[in-house]
Amino acid sequence: MNGLETVFWRLDTDPALRSNAMLVWVLDRTPRWDRLLACFDRATRMLPRLRARVVDAPWKWGWDAWQEDPAFDVHHHLQRLRLPSPGGRRELLDLAERVGAAALDPARPPWQAVLVEELEEDQAALVVKVHHCITDGGGLREAMLAVLPTSRSAPREAAPAPVVPLRRRPGPAETWMRQAQALLHGSRSLSRQTSTALARVAAALGRVGAHPSQAPDALRAGLCELHRIEVPSPSPLLADRSLGRRYESVEMPLGQFKAAGKSVGASVTSTYIAVLLATYADYHRHRGISQETLSVAVPVDLRHSGGHVGNNMVGTAFLSVPLTAANLGARIREAHRFLQESRSSSMVHVLPTLAELLPFVPPPLLTAVVRRLAAGIDVVPSSMPGVLRPAYVAGAEIVSCLAFGPRGNSGCISSLMSHNAMCSLNVHLDPAAVTDLPAFAELLRRNVQDVLRLASA
Repeated sequence: MNGLETVFWRLDTDPALRSNAMLVWVLDRTPRWDRLLACFDRATRMLPRLRARVVDAPWKWGWDAWQEDPAFDVHHHLQRLRLPSPGGRRELLDLAERVGAAALDPARPPWQAVLVEELEEDQAALVVKVHHCITDGGGLREAMLAVLPTSRSAPREAAPAPVVPLRRRPGPAETWMRQAQALLHGSRSLSRQTSTALARVAAALGRVGAHPSQAPDALRAGLCELHRIEVPSPSPLLADRSLGRRYESVEMPLGQFKAAGKSVGASVTSTYIAVLLATYADYHRHRGISQETLSVAVPVDLRHSGGHVGNNMVGTAFLSVPLTAANLGARIREAHRFLQESRSSSMVHVLPTLAELLPFVPPPLLTAVVRRLAAGIDVVPSSMPGVLRPAYVAGAEIVSCLAFGPRGNSGCISSLMSHNAMCSLNVHLDPAAVTDLPAFAELLRRNVQDVLRLASA
């Protein structure tokens, strides 16, 4: 594992910080159970990480590792059930919320799938839970492209793929030596500004020994030095946190959504974020609150930037985003501007470097710091292209693909997920932050419709 993946795994001890990513595939029919089991068995042979369990570093000091599960059995990871009538979209999302909230078995590979039968209109669904330590959104898309066939029959009669072996796991002494060498190399390659910032983080850790109760604030101050800006202030309306979760999703034609953004010279991602910001601006007005900015953490895919290893290659930029745009077109252009700003931020590359140090922080301290930092974030918007072609699983066509990321004690994580000719805007909300859930869902749908009208204007 790399440092970020180790952090994701260790934070699982806190229910508020569990890093379970959820996929909800709506299927045009119910697949045969034996064929579904064979389909997932084949997928785990093509993607050996799905047959591996996590082995903690000795005394939880340093990076954790992957080890092939000698007792792997796909039956342990799949289950089937029926929804109570009427078996509609809301009932399906309610089920996905419950599946996402449950902890994964740490003794087995950290993923799970649930076949949901007898949905309305003779449909079915597959709810897939994947721990974030396995991969990020970019890796998840690559995995789906690799394992999802383009026809209803393939690979029905194909022989099982051989299991690709995992690389040998080094022993404890070898692991510690490798980690020490990597840290030494990293310290030489860091810029002077970053090295100074990390030294201040180390100094903050040193002060913790004398005042343990000040650990979260001390590390937060040290982390702020990394980019020499203050972590944006959250909206007071959205400040409360809980262990609750609420999934909402709005689907739309991908071509029409693209055309709407193109009409004002912006990308699909910028248009999606503008919809999200418009919804939050309207929600504040609905609650009678005047709020000019939103605290936003923007994930940035570093998969093709070089210098990073592992299946999680993502940086984060923290921004204070205005909610005061005069109209929808201005809001889309503003979203386009701050999205470019986030991608060019030096902070994006600093955080993955810092993540390589975090596995050496005592887990209770690490959990306290991350929980405190995440509580100050109103929204985490992410986007992934998805599979832009027909896709099937065990002979059933995927007609809708919804994605819900791990909230991690923020107020909301949202995602734009495209599939074939459609795309879905999905939000994972904390009900303590957004207390009027029906109003928020209606405002989200209304803003999506307003954006789609731009395509025909």
